[in-house]
Amino acid sequence: MHSAGSLPRMEVFDQLAEKYQGEHSHNPFQSALVERIAALLPGGTSVLDLGCGTGVPTAKVLTESDHRVVGVDVSEGMLRLAREQVPAAEFVHADFSALADDFGRFEAVTAFFSLLMLSKADIERTLDKAYGWLQPGGYLAIGMVNFDGDSLPFEFLGVPVTVSGYLQPDLAAVLEAHGFTVDSIETVSFTPADGPEESQIFALARKPA
Repeated sequence: MHSAGSLPRMEVFDQLAEKYQGEHSHNPFQSALVERIAALLPGGTSVLDLGCGTGVPTAKVLTESDHRVVGVDVSEGMLRLAREQVPAAEFVHADFSALADDFGRFEAVTAFFSLLMLSKADIERTLDKAYGWLQPGGYLAIGMVNFDGDSLPFEFLGVPVTVSGYLQPDLAAVLEAHGFTVDSIETVSFTPADGPEESQIFALARKPA
């Protein structure tokens, strides 16, 4: 299979916006973790959603729980849906891995299946940036696919991309190596509406107060 080098991530997700939402916006494990964050944070606090996609469920749940959400995505196709579906959030068209170190200060940062598209080196750089964006005591929530690999070719909804991943103990170790305290981490099985069963990891970590 040829790699995604010839097809920028932006174009991949512009093509897939509506199909992605149909298959991946109803993950009960992701929704449960977002609800947990919404309950942990005082009302009115700010959350940064990296690779926000179509805004569902993360930005939608959080804005409906009285939180201020800034969603960042490289795909205008995704953001067009997000702005329609979650008008209360602010959406920024950018590659989140290239955001400035001083992009902002937030009480939580979320990244559900968006870090997958980066190399492990870029994932670790993004974790360092997220640590800097978080207020002391702030939360980091991550969803990843449970496998070990660095920029491996993969076909996602019929489009070639490259993906990276960790096994659960390795993801926990990486989070701790970048300064986070892991509050919870679990591996679950999720079956998208039109896809094979997938092993996924959901982690909630904290920047020490």
